[in-house]
Amino acid sequence: MRHDGFALIDVISPCVTFNDHEGSTRSYAFAREHYEEAVHADFVPPAAEIAVSYAEGESQTVTLHDGSRIVLRKVDADFDSSDPGIALDAIQQRMRRGEYLTGLLHIAHDAEDIHALGATPDAPLNAIPYESLNPGAEALHRVLAAFR
Repeated sequence: MRHDGFALIDVISPCVTFNDHEGSTRSYAFAREHYEEAVHADFVPPAAEIAVSYAEGESQTVTLHDGSRIVLRKVDADFDSSDPGIALDAIQQRMRRGEYLTGLLHIAHDAEDIHALGATPDAPLNAIPYESLNPGAEALHRVLAAFR
C-alpha cells in the first residue's frame, strides 16, 4: 500500500463478442464445461478477522473459519523482487509444496505509475463536471482513429 503503483487481478470471463465459437477457450460453452467453483460466495456471513504475523522466510499454518487450513510462506529478506520470472517461479514452486507465497513478490522500480501514464486527475470522477468527462463525438473519433 505504500508503493505508488498498480496492481492487477486477473479474472477469467467468457467473451462472447469475439470468442463465442466452437473450439474457443473463452466461450460460454467452454467456461460452463470447465467451471470449477473455488468458493460459493453468494452470501458471505460475518466472521472474525483472521490475522497472522510471521517472519520473513518462515511459514505459518492458518486455520480458516470452515476448519480448513492453508500454509502461508513469506519470502526471504534477500528475495529478488525486481525480476518477474523469479517471482513466478517462486510462486509455482511453493504452490507445488502446498504453500501460498506472501510478501513483496514483484516490483518494477523504473515503471511509470498508471496514473501518470493516463494523466488521471487528482479529483474523484464524481466531482468532475460531465462536460469535462464527455468531450464529444469528434474527440472520440480522433481517439479511435489513433488506434487504426
